[in-house]
Amino acid sequence: MNIILIFLLIFSFTPFLLWADNWKKTAIGQIPFVIGAWFTFVKYVAVGIGPNEQYLWLLFNANLVYGHIAFTIILLEMRKSMKLRRPYVQ
Repeated sequence: MNIILIFLLIFSFTPFLLWADNWKKTAIGQIPFVIGAWFTFVKYVAVGIGPNEQYLWLLFNANLVYGHIAFTIILLEMRKSMKLRRPYVQ
């Protein structure tokens, strides 16, 4: 459960990073997944998830996939900006 909480914290912060890097549509698109993942986590910890509520885990896993994609975008943007700032050496 600790790794799930770490993923939630990281992927809850990615919309803010995407917004700062001008990926506004991607950031807005991730917000419902983040809210759904937190709802799933709180429900799982508080009362558990019944067999008829397995769709919540699909929402949670969708957040993980979307978060990984968003985090990759952030890392690629950081790499690109670092290459632009690097002085040309001969």
